[in-house]
Amino acid sequence: MCNICKIGIAQIMGVSAMLLTLLTACEQIPSEFASPQSSQSSSSQPFASIVNANLPAPTKTLICDDFKTNQTVTITGRTQLANGCDLTGKGVRFVLNQSDASLDCNGATLSPQNETDKASAITIRPKNDATAIRNISVANCHITGYGHALHIRKATNPNQRYAKRDTNPQAIDPDANRATAPQYIRIVNVSSMNSINSGIFVGDHVHHVTFDRLYVARSGTVGLYFEFGSRHNTVKNSVFVDNGFRTFKPNREAIAIDSSAFNVIQNNEFVHNGAGGVHLYRNCFEHADDPSRSNHFKRTESASNNVIEGNLFRDEPVGVWVASRQSRNLRGFECGAYVLGDTAFARYHLDSAKNNQIMGNEFVNVDTGIIVEDDGTQIIGNDFRQVAGVPYKNGSEIREKYGKPVVGTVIQGNEMD
Repeated sequence: MCNICKIGIAQIMGVSAMLLTLLTACEQIPSEFASPQSSQSSSSQPFASIVNANLPAPTKTLICDDFKTNQTVTITGRTQLANGCDLTGKGVRFVLNQSDASLDCNGATLSPQNETDKASAITIRPKNDATAIRNISVANCHITGYGHALHIRKATNPNQRYAKRDTNPQAIDPDANRATAPQYIRIVNVSSMNSINSGIFVGDHVHHVTFDRLYVARSGTVGLYFEFGSRHNTVKNSVFVDNGFRTFKPNREAIAIDSSAFNVIQNNEFVHNGAGGVHLYRNCFEHADDPSRSNHFKRTESASNNVIEGNLFRDEPVGVWVASRQSRNLRGFECGAYVLGDTAFARYHLDSAKNNQIMGNEFVNVDTGIIVEDDGTQIIGNDFRQVAGVPYKNGSEIREKYGKPVVGTVIQGNEMD
């Protein structure tokens, strides 16, 4: 029996049976999740290479033999790749920059050449920031390598908009940015393995993206990153394993929710990621004095009102960490906002991840199930019976020290040993 058949997550939300139907003969989930080295031994896809993603009927089919090495292919309308397409080692990239477009890779595998190994395999990005693009779908794409497997973003970098704040206040207004960001996007049955950076990157202010049946493994940093101002995104029925290791040293988590709100993380499996499963935090305006950095932008919103429900966290240092940077010494980050305490050797900034719900999850062989360091968290109906260490930690010594204790945590209906 394959690992995903054994995990017992069906005891909570029935997701095990659902994921099982997507496997090919139930033998393709790697059986050794104990280390990045062991997972690397499996090159097979964990889900079926093609599923019915309910995309609009294609109006054009692209023949992969026609693509040139390292070519960037712009997708318009409803497009699919031809049967049997293999783009391994060709460095081909796809860009979707118009509304009402879809790309069905039809099970194709993409991987880069040296010239493209830091690029994004698939990019959803408008031609300019004046008008949003929406109603876009990507399905059945299997990506190994590249900088990001998938990057969804606005046309310009945040620092370009931030530089206009004095003459155009709308340039840094969250609602104005969201109005012209990519929105209403579906990503179905897409895998990302061995990316150099984040496997999947959701850029600032992007909203209403649904990720269904992802498999994200061995990303160099975060498996799936939600940048500031993004909202109302959903991640479901997916697997995240062995992400966040650089040269096998743990450094990042499977999903980062950075000043991003109203997201739903539901019915997923998190296994042996470097810094843990899901971290929620607010960037402290890192490197505030360096406007040349592409993400130079003061975060004004909290990582708030997110729902983390019905997931399995296994072999993680931390399952879910609310306000994950609250107790971290950020002096070296050169932050420009929300200073809480400053000493000769340490600098702490007030993190913000308020009013999040963590419900109906199962924690197996994790060091700490949940850490809460901001206000209004609900920890309800979780199964901590197989936690290796501490079920949860509530409160922050740093906030206590500086007179801002964590308040409003609700803990009820959880199963404990």
